[in-house]
Amino acid sequence: MAIGLKLRNLLYVIHAVPPERLQPHLPPGIELDLRDTPQGPRAFIATVTLESGAAFPYVLSGFRQVNYRVYVRHAAEPGVLFMRSWVSARAAAAVLSLAIPTEHAEVQIDIENDGHPYSRYQVDAHSGAHRWAVEAHADPTVDLSLLGSHDDAMHFFMHRLNGFAASNHPKNGLSVIRVSHPVMNPVSARVSSVVADQWTEAGILEAGEVSRPLVALIQPETQFDMNLPEKIG
Repeated sequence: MAIGLKLRNLLYVIHAVPPERLQPHLPPGIELDLRDTPQGPRAFIATVTLESGAAFPYVLSGFRQVNYRVYVRHAAEPGVLFMRSWVSARAAAAVLSLAIPTEHAEVQIDIENDGHPYSRYQVDAHSGAHRWAVEAHADPTVDLSLLGSHDDAMHFFMHRLNGFAASNHPKNGLSVIRVSHPVMNPVSARVSSVVADQWTEAGILEAGEVSRPLVALIQPETQFDMNLPEKIG
């Protein structure tokens, strides 16, 4: 059975990190999708906030989500590794936990369109003692040519059709969720403040790096169609 999700107000906050910080967190068979930078090879993580509207099955409708992902490859296929997901609706959290590590959380999103779309996008989310808080502002002057051309950067960061997840039970191994969606053309944004306990407590981001993401991107709306998880080697 495929699950279709109409997603809105997707905010991607992307950081570049030294690969050795992420390596201990990777399950067998997964490798980092690295790129060379003036600082040396770098891996990439994204914290993505979004709202889900109409969906099938309808138990998944109407929730807000924060997911923590790493840009990876498996057997030469690019994708993301889902480290954790926070979901505002308990029923949706229960369903999504069958595919990726998910927990119920409070997720508040406040968007202002004062003069132009996404003049202010603010998130304040809590799960247990962990907090994700960010304030972003759409800004078309932000340089997005980070991996060569603008189109190359957008393809690398936004076009990931494989979502990998490792089970909490080692015998269940690794699974992949294959998705499809239209090509996205996000709005660039600048970030004025960030709190990311999930990354800092894991030692993946240092405190001084949290407020300096590589880039922030806002996709107003898109359709995501995803298959049920498949076990892989």
